Amino acid sequence: MHIGDVLHGVSYYTTMAGDPPERKQEVAQAHLDGGNPRQAEEVLRALFKEGHLTTERAYLFVLSVLSGRSFIEITASLSDEIHHAMRIAEQHARDQWREALEVIDILLRYAHSEHYEETVARDLATALKQFSELDERRQNEIDQHLGQILSGAVQERIAGKRRYQVAEARMSNDRVGRAWKFFEANPRPPIIWSTPPIQAAATEWRDAVIGSAALILAIACVPVAGIAVGAVVGLGLILAGGLLALRYAILTQTAVRHNETLRATYWPLPYWHPQETKFDSLVDQCFRGGDIGALWEFSAGHREYLKRRLHQQYFDPQVYPGEMKWLVLWHAARFVRQHYYPPAALPKTSQATTLRTVGLMVWGVGLAALLFSGQFLPFLLGVGSWWGIRGIARIAALAPAQVLLDHDAAVLLAEEQAEHWRCCRMLDDRPTDAEMARWLALDKAFLRDDALQRADLRERDLVTYVVLTERAPFARRGRVSDGPPRYEAYIVYVFLLTQYGMRTARTYLDFLSGDARNEHRQMFTYDAVASVSVVEKGVRAFLPDGRPAIAERSDRVFQLTLLNGECIAEVREKSRVTGNHQYGESDFATASTAFASGFDTALRILEAVATEGRDWIVRDRERRQRWSLNWRTSSDK
Repeated sequence: MHIGDVLHGVSYYTTMAGDPPERKQEVAQAHLDGGNPRQAEEVLRALFKEGHLTTERAYLFVLSVLSGRSFIEITASLSDEIHHAMRIAEQHARDQWREALEVIDILLRYAHSEHYEETVARDLATALKQFSELDERRQNEIDQHLGQILSGAVQERIAGKRRYQVAEARMSNDRVGRAWKFFEANPRPPIIWSTPPIQAAATEWRDAVIGSAALILAIACVPVAGIAVGAVVGLGLILAGGLLALRYAILTQTAVRHNETLRATYWPLPYWHPQETKFDSLVDQCFRGGDIGALWEFSAGHREYLKRRLHQQYFDPQVYPGEMKWLVLWHAARFVRQHYYPPAALPKTSQATTLRTVGLMVWGVGLAALLFSGQFLPFLLGVGSWWGIRGIARIAALAPAQVLLDHDAAVLLAEEQAEHWRCCRMLDDRPTDAEMARWLALDKAFLRDDALQRADLRERDLVTYVVLTERAPFARRGRVSDGPPRYEAYIVYVFLLTQYGMRTARTYLDFLSGDARNEHRQMFTYDAVASVSVVEKGVRAFLPDGRPAIAERSDRVFQLTLLNGECIAEVREKSRVTGNHQYGESDFATASTAFASGFDTALRILEAVATEGRDWIVRDRERRQRWSLNWRTSSDK
């Protein structure tokens, strides 16, 4: 059910001027865990410039620089920054962060060596041994963030011990039971809904006045025509019966007034507003998803009531419709229950109807007594007193009927508050953005391993690989403030580049359940690649010192086309928010979107394939060797 995008106003990624270094480090850690390494890199670089140096910050900075980058993206200046951070860490006492940095250093020095000499192999074995001795969380971080840097041989040795953990870890922490909660807005508390005060109609006041006047005139006419026993008895019965009928008519009219108001509340009113409001689609979609079946047509009145109520109570533009989803779903379920199990009629109402009938019978006997005693004019006026009974009963029933309606509103509010409390408690264990990022990273690793297995390949057979993700059609989107968007479902592209050609796998990933389906695989040689392109709309800004700032992009489209004209991969980034939402476009248009889908890394690698053809492998090896030599030389300074 697509109801709209969700923005959670939490401050995982928000810093303010004057924040202490600890807070900035906390935000940088959140960026790194959440899949935003470029933002983490900027925050940590600023901390280094301010002199706030620790081994943990050095470790996080190195990871942020290397994360999401292939070795050809690690420029000389970035290498110098990494070595500088490592040298700073060496000046501090030895701890788990220094040990992790030493492992990273050794892995990087030998990751791209193609000639496994005895010394290299021995040092690499030492590094892998040290890697296995690290804390499990440090192993996860290094494995995740250095994926594009480490060679296939190194990754094969690391992954060989850890691959079995990926399939289990990606479904850990009750993912199926919790992931969907990330896409639910915080429930907004209910507001009491009271119907407007009931007003007496002009016809009712007319009946009351005319009927009362007729009864008074009937009493006044009896002495004029001559007082008789029959006339006195008749007037007495008319008064007694009328009072009895009036008393219980008020009770029955109270129930009638109450039911009439409820019927008017829940009856279809298709023209109550001039145009569709932000809650209309929400109400209709929730009722469709509420398993009401054949009751859809019968629910029209209740749906119109909810649309009218929500529009009037929550018209504020800052109110997001998804915040009231819980209320609409509860009303849909309540409608079904009350339709099949309607409330029983109140016994007092039935008793009042009987006593009112008795009173009318007594009133009728009194009229007959007037008639038989020859009091024709009082008889006719007495008949007119019926309108007085009815009019007065309708007017007198207004106050008790309003009391009933107010009581109904109070009871309904109490039930809605109980449901609101239940929904809030249910969302207490909503996953953090870091958990969502970790699950997605594990999904990508799992799908890459699955593609390798299906192709009967090993990591050492890969020259490199690329994983791209795209929002699946109609998937809901959720994110936290300043964080990347997360989706209920993804289209995942896996590109496996071997010495002989490229293999691609396109898979639909249901993120809520972790299920992968509808895989489409293709194989082709490098000479078959015609072009790789990215078309983007956005702004590239620069800082006062001339360094490029983090760009803000709105739309990007990645395409990989073969010589035969077939576009085998088209991945789109759309940062604009569409559908039922009240958030501005800027709320979702963030630079982190670009990294989340893997565009930048994919473009650099596949551009080389498109321009160099099969020779890109030779060029790639040369670039690796130059980078490896530069790294060793720099690290030995």
